Amino acid sequence: MKFTKLEHSGCVIEKDGVSIVCDPVEFEASLPELNNVIALVITHKHGDHLQSEKISVILDRNPGVRIFTTADTVSEIPNAEVIKSGDVVNVGGFELRFFGENHAAIVSGKIPCQNIGVVVDGEIVNPGDSFDMLDGVAQPEILLVPSSAPWCKVCEGMEYIKLVRPKLVVPVHNAVLSGLGNGFNNNWLRAACEEVDADLAPLEIGESVEV
Repeated sequence: MKFTKLEHSGCVIEKDGVSIVCDPVEFEASLPELNNVIALVITHKHGDHLQSEKISVILDRNPGVRIFTTADTVSEIPNAEVIKSGDVVNVGGFELRFFGENHAAIVSGKIPCQNIGVVVDGEIVNPGDSFDMLDGVAQPEILLVPSSAPWCKVCEGMEYIKLVRPKLVVPVHNAVLSGLGNGFNNNWLRAACEEVDADLAPLEIGESVEV
């Protein structure tokens, strides 16, 4: 598989000529032309993860693409399918295992919205806007770790790395950081990686790694 980071928390996962896309957005970088897309995963309804116009462009280029999202998001996306924790979907040769339920709290005690994480082929873990744990996945190849948000602290990302123990960590949710801020946070995430013999891959937009 080939993993490519998009802006903020977006990513593309390619295998055998087809792709899964998660949370495609556009702030400062232009979204690339995405072809041979068989599925979209929208982890939750916040505007830094769900941009309807970007989804429309992907659908125009990829008729028949399946879209998976939460119950409180599905009304915002035509023909989307509701998915919940524990669901397993096989699409285009990919196995998608879904986990988690809620977006991490921004204000203590208040749930902002639902959130769904996904494990692709048992190897790539994307928790969306949460640090939810998942059952039955041991030491995945890649873990996406949120780096900066109103709802997260870098120390929480560090603990997440040490609990999941992946082989490679890709910092995400980092469009809100300056170059200097990314450097600071990545140094802390790297320290956690070293404790569990993982590597940190602070990918730039459009950069890829092979799994």
